[in-house]
Amino acid sequence: PAGPITDPPAVTKFAQDNQINVAVVGPEAPLEAGVADALWAVGIKVVGPTQQLAQLESSKAFTRDLLIKNGIGACPKYCVAKDMDQAREFVKRVGELNYVVKADGLCGGKGVKVGGEHLHSDEEALQFVEDLLKAGGAQPRVVLEEKLVGQEFSLMSFCDGTFCVHMPPIQDHKRAHEGDTGPNTGGMGTYSGANCSLPFVSEQDLQCARAITESVSRALKRKCGQGYKGILYGGFMATARGVYVIEYNARFGDPEAMNALALLESDFGAICAAIGEGTLRQTPVSFSNKASCCVYAVPEGYPTAGLKGAPIDVSGLTADQQAALYYAAVDEKPDAGLVTTGSRAIASCVTADSLDEAAAGAVQPLAAIKGKLWNRGDIGTEDPVRKRIGHMVALRRAAARPGCVKIAVLGSTRGSALQPVLEAIASGDLNASVEIVISNKADAPILARAAQHGLRHACVPLQGKDQKREAYDRELSAIVEASGAQLILAVGWMRILSPWFTRRWDRRILNVHPSLLPEFAGGMDLQVHTAVIEAKAAVTGCTIHFVDETVDGGEIVLQETVDVLPGDTAETLKARVQPLEGPAFVQAVAKLQRDQQVLPPPTGAAEEAAQEDSTPTSGPITYRSAGVDIDAGDALVQRIKPACARTKRSGCFGSVGGFGGLFDAQAAGYSHDALLCAGTDGVGTKLMIAQAAGYHDAIGIDLVAMVVNDLVVQGAEPLFFLDYFATGKLSVDAGAAIVASIAKGCEESGCALIGGETAEMPGMYGPGHYDLAGFAVGAVERHNLLPKLDLMAPGDVLVGVASSGIHSNGYSLVRKLVFEVAGLTWGAPAPWEQSARTVSSSLLTPTKLYVKSCLPLVKEGLLKGMAHITGGGLLENIPRVLRDDLAAEVDLSKWQLPSVFQWLAQTGRLDSREVSRTFNCGVGMVLIVAPSNVDQVLSALSASGEEAFVLGNLSTRADPNTPVILHNTEKWNL
Repeated sequence: PAGPITDPPAVTKFAQDNQINVAVVGPEAPLEAGVADALWAVGIKVVGPTQQLAQLESSKAFTRDLLIKNGIGACPKYCVAKDMDQAREFVKRVGELNYVVKADGLCGGKGVKVGGEHLHSDEEALQFVEDLLKAGGAQPRVVLEEKLVGQEFSLMSFCDGTFCVHMPPIQDHKRAHEGDTGPNTGGMGTYSGANCSLPFVSEQDLQCARAITESVSRALKRKCGQGYKGILYGGFMATARGVYVIEYNARFGDPEAMNALALLESDFGAICAAIGEGTLRQTPVSFSNKASCCVYAVPEGYPTAGLKGAPIDVSGLTADQQAALYYAAVDEKPDAGLVTTGSRAIASCVTADSLDEAAAGAVQPLAAIKGKLWNRGDIGTEDPVRKRIGHMVALRRAAARPGCVKIAVLGSTRGSALQPVLEAIASGDLNASVEIVISNKADAPILARAAQHGLRHACVPLQGKDQKREAYDRELSAIVEASGAQLILAVGWMRILSPWFTRRWDRRILNVHPSLLPEFAGGMDLQVHTAVIEAKAAVTGCTIHFVDETVDGGEIVLQETVDVLPGDTAETLKARVQPLEGPAFVQAVAKLQRDQQVLPPPTGAAEEAAQEDSTPTSGPITYRSAGVDIDAGDALVQRIKPACARTKRSGCFGSVGGFGGLFDAQAAGYSHDALLCAGTDGVGTKLMIAQAAGYHDAIGIDLVAMVVNDLVVQGAEPLFFLDYFATGKLSVDAGAAIVASIAKGCEESGCALIGGETAEMPGMYGPGHYDLAGFAVGAVERHNLLPKLDLMAPGDVLVGVASSGIHSNGYSLVRKLVFEVAGLTWGAPAPWEQSARTVSSSLLTPTKLYVKSCLPLVKEGLLKGMAHITGGGLLENIPRVLRDDLAAEVDLSKWQLPSVFQWLAQTGRLDSREVSRTFNCGVGMVLIVAPSNVDQVLSALSASGEEAFVLGNLSTRADPNTPVILHNTEKWNL
């Protein structure tokens, strides 16, 4: 033997003796021992990171710190405990059994225990921590993390130091026995879905995981001074809050590697060479769109005491079955042939067009093996996969974001079209929840489907043949309304809904029809497809439409099409149309959300729905029953009072909650000759992103900034602020977050929040929707009033003060480009960001407040004018502060166009001029300064934390219609 694989000199000598050009390091131990370093030192290229880079796997603390310090995030709460006091404090902070305990170093999979699974009390957990610390040597460390709830998945990536190519996502079954029971193992089997997917992981989750891995690769290069070359194997958790990193490994996963490599269509050897040479970007890498399933056969007694030395007989397998096998923990004895060595013995990995086929194919070769081996039979099968989908549906429902559509489903048959809806909800691609599934038949398979996914379901049978349709529908409506549903999906509902029901649920019922309406309306199932063929139609498909009193005559929401092929029968046509129906439902609900056309539930209490509309109720009809909750409003006032109190400044009178706010300008230091300056504004459609993302913690800063920045450009100091917050249904938590962010903006501007109005208006706004407006009053002494038009002259300098991003203008175009043109989702990684920020996080970056940086310049008399760059961009806002005989000459080479504007311009095919008249282009304020004051102004802005730069100058206007002249427009490469 050449020696142990953890001995760098021995491995190096073996490689040189055998003239090896590229080495692929599989296990983690040789990487930690520095084998890759030794091989690189003698000129042998390695697929596997150096010892320093391998800390990503060998030290859990290293990985967590890397994620946090480089702004990548994706971390649960965690603590690197060096003593028991730190451990006890963290356990107390996160709550009983709400944690995971990990040894900092490599422990062969034995160093991780989860609260509630392996650890059954805090005392047991702390004892485990103490044991790990005692075994940790001179510098013991234990990582404790908040326990995440969701679904795990693996994403492995080829990395060549600068570029990453991602493999299909894979899920591992760690538990020993079927139904995910029994002790943890190294992995009993893995699977990946067709089209490089997993049914409960959204594309945006995958994009996020890929972006995290790419950010980790860049962060490692910055930290270690060398690129990561090898396999980056990320363990991720898809949760209701987004994607989190569980851990990173510096190698292929087992069994995950078998799935990925079975799907790899490119030359693995060429990929390895490209990783070593740093040419992965130029190397073709492609994967099959098939599903894969890998299942391990293990010896009796595994995992606690796997049988050793037991013979294994594979002589009865066919050549195709043999080809599916991967031999692992087995030995070959001269006298006994193959024998077990105690651990996972043989894996079978199969690819197929569907996951069901792959799962069935993977267990067949194992069944033909003779010996004391056993395997799980449910890896990748329908039951555990659906349970995972159900789990994610439940999680996302419990953590529903504002704007979440509550759905009721009516079905009489199998409900196949419901499955894509559930998968889209589980993956997070659809912000919705299924509140109830109702059938008119007790034995309808759709009820079993609902039960399998953990959904509330009910059967509402006919009460005898004589029950009238409207009476039945009133009973049905009462149940749907009690569920809180806003939208009804008719998925194979085999009853015609009464006019009463369709009027009550007007524009709230979606049905799918198996043709392109209005053609072939009125038919059902095979009748429709037969009619299509007889009419010799070239194209057919399905239609999602609103249900009204007419049969198949409601407004069409969307249609999906397929070609009618020569030789098609009604059956073959149905087989191609039916798979379109579920995804079409998903798209229809998403479209209604995007267009803000999801209506609230019908008005009136649910229990009244089964009575005549004119029937009087037995109790008082209160303001609350009409949809306005006075108690919630009072609770909100109490919640926001501390935040408002923090904004108090000289001049304030009284407190929040009165009929009006009072302010004494003289007490604030202003003379009787001072002028008052008032402004009002809103946030615009940026609100729609905050509402869809469910993030309200900064939107109030935008509101304040849009108003007070307009005061500052006139030289006025903002004195007090009032807000208007209107919503359909008041959420105290969301309202408190919004007002707290308004208070924060006021506090940062030195402006008092002295009052406001909260209006709850059911029926005016949809669920989760709200609008904001802000009003501010400032004061300015007459000698400080801006702009000073009489002092401006050609040669005056334009100083730009950087923006924090898009601010709060142009979002109608932003949303169109981001969500319609580019097809991105809220949680997807923002392609214009260097870090792993999501689209919503990036777009919700708050507008910068310029009061504290710019107002002192006004009071020192250093400015002649200021322009707040809002809607209309540079071209429309600078002229607002100029004399008619002056022009602003702006040199675009003086600053770099921020990446978000570059991306928007490229996506929308916008030139420099169009971008400059739409967005702020990275400039939030433009100051007009005498040449003699420029250095002092730039120095003061820098001292206050602003990025400022000279971007041009004033000149005599030659063309009265051209107040702004752009120079060097080619520098932005648009």
